[in-house]
Amino acid sequence: MTTAFLEKWIYTIPSPPPNSRKKPMAVLALGMSRSGTESLRRALQLLGYSHVYHGFDMSEDTPMHWKQWALLGRRKYGLIGTTHRGDPGITRSDFDQILGHAEAVTDQPCSIFALELIKAYPEAKVILNYRDVDSWYESLTALILPHARGFWYHVLPWFSAEMYWAVQYTVHCFNMFFYGDLERNGKWVYEQHSAMIKGVLADQPGRLLVWRVQDGWGPLCEFLNKPLPEEEFPSGNTLDTTNKRYDKNMVQVGLAAARNFLIFVVLTGVGVAYFARPVLSFLARVRIVVD
Repeated sequence: MTTAFLEKWIYTIPSPPPNSRKKPMAVLALGMSRSGTESLRRALQLLGYSHVYHGFDMSEDTPMHWKQWALLGRRKYGLIGTTHRGDPGITRSDFDQILGHAEAVTDQPCSIFALELIKAYPEAKVILNYRDVDSWYESLTALILPHARGFWYHVLPWFSAEMYWAVQYTVHCFNMFFYGDLERNGKWVYEQHSAMIKGVLADQPGRLLVWRVQDGWGPLCEFLNKPLPEEEFPSGNTLDTTNKRYDKNMVQVGLAAARNFLIFVVLTGVGVAYFARPVLSFLARVRIVVD
């Protein structure tokens, strides 16, 4: 009840304009973040796909997409406000509201909804982009864990609707995917995710490409029936680059949250001082009478 009240009256954000699909979904690149997702996004753009939805879209679009994906995460995992048993009923229509303008996807949150997307878009080809599990784990934990602790994560989100929903996405989508603990479960979940995609598509030969950045243009273009571009394959995405892109809009949101926090602290201090004064005066009078 408290959560529903807060989200209805306090943490409200405008809904993005609804999308409608004008071109078929063509490519679902469903490998996890830090497995060549940004290089692959740029490669797919060079191959002519008009929009490739990436995790950056969540924070770079206005309004941000945290809430939409957080609510889908709650449905997928049967959390707040959901009652489903066994099937969250996430459909093509649900995805099109967010992804209707995209011909391809890569990175999270789409990788978290891999099974649902594969079923929702049976016409789309699937790429399982991957890297060595140890180097992937080191890269992802170095990116994610610093953002999921401290004042920025535990306090400021209560003073910004956008930050609140970013944390809701983290808690009800990303964390659930890793069974509550990326640091402890990351490696085996990564391997389980890859095995699941291969297993689901085992009876659909020709629909899946297992690929890594080092494979470059050749296998990718052959799989997608595209001519080889003249450009070199896009270079990798460093942690510094990723953090700068993430911070591009989230820092502004964080500064607004910090301003709201300071206002709250000042008003709370004024309120406490205002109400404490008569109480202290009364206690002083009582002490005089007793003495």
